[in-house]
Amino acid sequence: MSPLPVSRAGIAATVVAALVIIAGLFALGTPSHARERKADRLRVGDLSRLSNLVDRYWATKAALPESLDTLVALRLLDRVPTDPQSHEPYTYLVSGERSYRLCATFTQPSDSTDAFGAGGVAFARDSHSWRHGAGESCFDLTPPLRDSK
Repeated sequence: MSPLPVSRAGIAATVVAALVIIAGLFALGTPSHARERKADRLRVGDLSRLSNLVDRYWATKAALPESLDTLVALRLLDRVPTDPQSHEPYTYLVSGERSYRLCATFTQPSDSTDAFGAGGVAFARDSHSWRHGAGESCFDLTPPLRDSK
């Protein structure tokens, strides 16, 4: 049995298809890169949610919670969220009478074209940028002033 003849058009089509696949991987990244981006978006979402709850606590108590477990005890949270990959809790530190710090370890730097550092997702605390580098990043936060009614 003799091999089938291969036309130039067939070779060209195969090369073009391979180049399109390679270009797609460069544009979208590898599957592991996509998983890392998704995990970082989850981290930003968790930090945003935590900051909103700490702000809510401040608005009602005029104080910051001693720990994130306080939010669980008050049933503002079901459980303290943890990093989606390491399953370690995020770092929360009270840094002043009305200031606190939230930290997480990110796998990739946030996209420079993304104003919120969240893969294009704006979270409720949208006045704050969640831009971060790869590795541990901390965000110094201050709850809004209480209304004096």
